[in-house]
Order: sequence, then C-alpha cells, then structure tokens
Amino acid sequence: MGRLPSMKALLLPLSLAFLGSLGCDSVSEKDAPMATNERSQAIVQKGPVTLSSPVTIAVATTKPVAPKKPRSLCGGKLDEAGRSAPKSHVSRAAAKGTPELPESLAIGGGKWTFINLWAGWCAPCKEEIPRLLAFEKKLVSAGAPFRLSFVSNDDDERQLNDFLEHQPPTGLRASYWLTDGKERQEWLSAAGIADAGLPYQLLVDPKGKIRCAFQDTIEDGDYAEILAIVSRH
Repeated sequence: MGRLPSMKALLLPLSLAFLGSLGCDSVSEKDAPMATNERSQAIVQKGPVTLSSPVTIAVATTKPVAPKKPRSLCGGKLDEAGRSAPKSHVSRAAAKGTPELPESLAIGGGKWTFINLWAGWCAPCKEEIPRLLAFEKKLVSAGAPFRLSFVSNDDDERQLNDFLEHQPPTGLRASYWLTDGKERQEWLSAAGIADAGLPYQLLVDPKGKIRCAFQDTIEDGDYAEILAIVSRH
C-alpha cells in the first residue's frame, strides 16, 4: 500500500506530457494567431491606390480592308488573235407558237455575238437569262453591232422544252441546243472548251473569231464592259 502514492506521482507527469503533445499537434493553422506583419496586410487601405508598375491596356484594332479589284470579263484576251467559232451543226428547240430559229447559229457578219451556254437544270443559268436579254435590248437600242444567242446543253429534251414553254412572252422561248453525244463534243472541241461548266460565255468578234471565253455568271455590273468592247472594237 505504501508504493501507490509513489506510482501515482510518477504516472501523473507522464500523462500530462502525453496529453500536451496531442494538444500541440491538433491546433490548425487557421487557429494560430496571425503574425503582426500579416495582420497589417489584412487592413483595408483607404485612399488612392498607387500601382507599382504600369498597366498595359490592349485595344482591339481592325485591319484595313483592301479595295475590291474591278471585275474584268476578258482582261487581255481581246488582244489575242482568237480562234474561229464552230460552224458545225447545232440542233434547235422552241416553245409552241414560237418561230423556229435559223438553221445555222449566226456568227460574224459585222456583229459581235455573245453566246451563252446554259441548261434548264442550271440555277445560275436561269437566273442570268433575263439579265442577258435586257443587255441585248439596251445594246441594240444604243446602236451597238450586237447579237445574243443561247445554246442549251440539256441532256433531257423534255426538261428543255418544259423550261421554254414556261417562259414569259418576252423571255427565252427558243434556243439552239447541243444534244448529248457527238454533236456536243464536236462543237465544244471546235470552240476550244475542254470542260463546259455552266454557265459558260463566248464573245465572238464581227469576223467570227472567239475573242473571250470564260465560265462564270454575268452580273449587272458587266454591262459597261460589254458595251465598251462592242463599241470600241
């Protein structure tokens, strides 16, 4: 019995030391007191703020748009000798009640001939037909030596005839027609056209020479160039 007090006296300091070590490790950083210099940084500063370094502000800029180059249909092609326009046979088609076209496609004879290759399935072709007819009317009224000829590249005769039948009285109701096969191949080859993507345009001079050939849709702004060509040359 005399040993118990001495054992308690020995265990008590050890227990306190152990519990003390646990208590130190369990204290989180957020519970720790803030250092003096950190507290001063947390104080909200009043008054103007002075930046330690300049701030660069990016300003959006737009690049200048280059002016659009004037469109030219023929460019320097008019200065070339050109090649003779085809004179081979060309078929014809016309809506009911419309006079049939002459047997041969008119070429030369002192007039410029604008030949438009088109088809009833070609949307851009059908869109430009009224524009070309209006061009022809204005040029002839202005006294220009000009004629306009349409040459269909339709494969299906029914599609071609259906288009012509549904044209207004002042529209395209008769057209020359390159039938699919030998007729079309020979005519395009004679014209120097390897791939007749539509619409395709040919400008033939008064002597029957092809002076300008290109695959594109005619636009309203092209009238001035065509007028200048047929009036000057």
